[in-house]
Amino acid sequence: MLALRSIRLALKPITLSLRLQQQRRCKSGHDSFLTQTSSQYIEHLFSKWRKDPSSVPESWDVYFRKVESGTPLGPSPRKSSLKSSSKMQDVPANLLVAQRIEYDLMTKPRVRLKSEAEIQGEAYVESTLDINATIRSYQARGHLIADIDPLGIQNADSARLQNTSDLPPRLVVREHLKGMTEADLNREFPLGSITVIGGDRKTLPLREIIKRLNKVYCGHLGLEYIYIHDSTVLEWLRYKFEVPGAWELAAEHRKWIWVNIMKAVTFENFLAKKYGTEKRFGLEGCESFVASMAQCLETSSEYERVSLTYTGVETVAIGMAHRGRLNTLVNVCSKPLHQLLTQFKPISLEGLGSGDVKYHLGTCTERVLERSGKKMHVSVTANPSHLESVDSVTVGRVRAEQVEKGDIKGQKSLAILVHGDAAYSGQGICYETMHLTKLPDYTTGGVIHSVINNQIGFTTDPRYSRSSAHCTDIGRIVNAPIFHVHADDPDLVAYCSKVAIEYRAEYHNDVVLDIVGYRRNGHNEMDEPMLTQPLMYKRIQSHPNVLAIYTDKLLKEGLIDEAFLKEETEKYLAHCESEFEKAKEISSMQMADWHDVPWTDFFSNQSPTNPIPSTGIENEDIQTICKYVSTPPEHMKLHTMVHRMMDKRRKLSESRQIDWAMAECLAFLSLLKAGHHVRLSGEDVERGTFSHRMHILHDQEKDKTWVNLLNDVFPGQATYTVSNSSLSEYGVCGFELGYSSYNHKNLVLWEAQFGDFANSCQVILDNLLCSGQSKWGRQVGLVLLLPHGMEGQGPEHSSARLERFLQLCDDEPGDGDGDDRPTRQLFHVNWIVCNLTTPANLVHALRRQILMPFRKPLVIMTPKSLLRHPMAQSSFDEIGPGTSFQPLIPDQAVKPESVRKILFCSGKVYYELYAERKEKGLENEIAILRVEQICPFPYRLVAEQVSKYPKCKLMWLQEEHRNQGAYHYVRERLAHALNLSLEEVRFGGRPSSASPATGSKVIYENERRDMLAAAMDLNR
Repeated sequence: MLALRSIRLALKPITLSLRLQQQRRCKSGHDSFLTQTSSQYIEHLFSKWRKDPSSVPESWDVYFRKVESGTPLGPSPRKSSLKSSSKMQDVPANLLVAQRIEYDLMTKPRVRLKSEAEIQGEAYVESTLDINATIRSYQARGHLIADIDPLGIQNADSARLQNTSDLPPRLVVREHLKGMTEADLNREFPLGSITVIGGDRKTLPLREIIKRLNKVYCGHLGLEYIYIHDSTVLEWLRYKFEVPGAWELAAEHRKWIWVNIMKAVTFENFLAKKYGTEKRFGLEGCESFVASMAQCLETSSEYERVSLTYTGVETVAIGMAHRGRLNTLVNVCSKPLHQLLTQFKPISLEGLGSGDVKYHLGTCTERVLERSGKKMHVSVTANPSHLESVDSVTVGRVRAEQVEKGDIKGQKSLAILVHGDAAYSGQGICYETMHLTKLPDYTTGGVIHSVINNQIGFTTDPRYSRSSAHCTDIGRIVNAPIFHVHADDPDLVAYCSKVAIEYRAEYHNDVVLDIVGYRRNGHNEMDEPMLTQPLMYKRIQSHPNVLAIYTDKLLKEGLIDEAFLKEETEKYLAHCESEFEKAKEISSMQMADWHDVPWTDFFSNQSPTNPIPSTGIENEDIQTICKYVSTPPEHMKLHTMVHRMMDKRRKLSESRQIDWAMAECLAFLSLLKAGHHVRLSGEDVERGTFSHRMHILHDQEKDKTWVNLLNDVFPGQATYTVSNSSLSEYGVCGFELGYSSYNHKNLVLWEAQFGDFANSCQVILDNLLCSGQSKWGRQVGLVLLLPHGMEGQGPEHSSARLERFLQLCDDEPGDGDGDDRPTRQLFHVNWIVCNLTTPANLVHALRRQILMPFRKPLVIMTPKSLLRHPMAQSSFDEIGPGTSFQPLIPDQAVKPESVRKILFCSGKVYYELYAERKEKGLENEIAILRVEQICPFPYRLVAEQVSKYPKCKLMWLQEEHRNQGAYHYVRERLAHALNLSLEEVRFGGRPSSASPATGSKVIYENERRDMLAAAMDLNR
């Protein structure tokens, strides 16, 4: 430590000199890092010189000797500004030297000397620092002018720098090489520790330094990585790209790349020939993407780290949009081509559902890799046309697999997300997905982001579709390295793909691979691109495809011959023709051929007529669970509010009662005991938005000390994960959807902070959750917990938009009417929508999700004020053995013969109606029936209950406005169940409104008073 301090003290005049020089030379704040870098470099030389003066160049030896002795580094000024005084004798010699240097820099112009013999002292230091600053400038900004565009329209002048010693423009090197002469170019300079372009050499002529930097940073590769914080990562990446010869691939490897390129190009040509008038969103212009994906699979399968006994990835899940999807399905995933070709035919679809267009479909296959010979499970997640919406879904699916297999570092499962350039920079879901990558309960150990960059978004040029230099700048937020690669250089594309996989395996972080190509056709094959990009498409028309370019290159190198080309091409074409003939014989499409998860067949033999077992819990388990969740951990200092909550739970348990929070614990722990993994995710779910849950308990005196309340309750129980998410609905809800799709045995729940915020993930709800089974045959059992209820908290804290979920239900009025088998009703709807009033029904609804012989999404309007309402409690008897979910709860408190009016309601408003009826003394005249499960509608139960009350008026009463809530959904179904006209099903509630709730407490109370008055009016 003392030695280091002495070095820095001795270097004070040098570093001061550097700072002053930088202030004079650099007007841009972007170069401020050079001062620190230069100082570190000189300290490194000085430390070496201290140990062995002969280990540094002679000029540095002279310089350091002068520093040590306090000798001035240059001639004294003619008129010194430093006046002598008695105080000057007390000034250290080093400070005097610094002052002289400062004067020299302020008064004398910079002169670059012309010969080696003349370069001494400060001038040589300055030249060396300029070289190091130039190297760093290439590393930081070379990507801005890299020759990565096959069409040459983005950086038209960048190609001239490749394999030359031409100086790049000031955009890269700023002023660092200003005034450089021919003699300077031939002079050798030390490379320092910030680069390995010299390989084993520590010095290189400046001419060679520039040539090598041009190749690495301004050629067919644009590297972005200098912003990464970890110096180990920076060094690793430099060795992968800067070391001479690092990019070279073996001959057999390059032939394998050629085969992949040939298949990609031939496949597109084959489809264009057979189905010239069909949309297919082809890959033409970026076919090297297929070679990239193939390389990713191969490298991930064979990459080994002995210290971690890591032998390679076994499962890869791909999330991508429509561009290049068909090519990926066949040539990357090994999907049988004849199954794809049937999608081009006008034939019927077998199986339940409506199906989807071919470029939205997913798959799940097992393929044998050509190079490693290993088997790998490869899937492509089905997705809608909403670009990038599949991102977090795919990542969630991979996370679920890693958790199940104990793969904490993501060594066995990998997510690859394929983006379009316009969508990657334009869609917010990309950010919402990327910022999950380091969160403990969401990370997958790094995601590969591959961009099919065709430099256009439908008809929009990049300069109108993004504000950043590249479409990939979003990758910087997670310190992901970004590789911009020329799509017509397949060798480099494959090498960068290999490095991307290796980087992810080493550092467990995201990496971005930007394959810059073009789009040979319009947005789809029927579109005319010349209407909006005429000059670009004139260039594309004359530009050869990547197969022609790569074939010509390999032929000239003698790596392949014409016989090899002919044999491989004819073999693949023969395969395509054979599959085409096979497709002709197929008369119907099978939904099962396009499942994107492997477990869907589990339900193929499960009949919807099979009864659902009782969802009750054994009495012993009820007692154990209630005791455990009401007992504070002894070793922790808990908040007094937690103690009060525990005490309340204990008292409820002693009276054989449960509240809403205890109902969750009972449902979760009973399933955990049975071996079912439970995961609850969302904003603030660990505590609960309303402080009712407290599943994670924090010590009040020890930082970062906490305990998961529901883990380790029963011996050998499954894992319970409860995790506060980032402040995201779209990304996180999609993540949980993907998580739930992996294993049907898991109970996965996503809770909105308030139900009002669920519309932030509307794409997930509309296009994946409610319609996924119909379009793709995908069953999922995701549960949505959406706090809902009018309580005077304003328009954004009152409504989960129940009406929207009901509008998306696919049942017709009368479906299931008279059916005594509720399982069939549940089977034939796209999702289940509940608005519950009792903790017991919450227990049964959650347990039913696992015990059903199939999977359906469950949407629950959860309460807020009811969480602590004294009436919102259930007894142990309501959840014990033999009990089940109640779709409709009858009114047990009234005498049927005296009832004059029936109120149907759902959710929290029941308790307001109950209190109002009691206050008005109308208990014997008004019956209140609670519809707990709105979809599928309980027709038979409704008819049975109403039959007990002859000649009664009927009203649907809701706290929501007339144009919202459940009214328009239940009106037709009530009328059908009771054989009434629509007019006979009267409405009670708030009048229609554009806003879901008022922000005025006065208006709120007036609306509430009018609603209750209408409910209690026996004449309405």
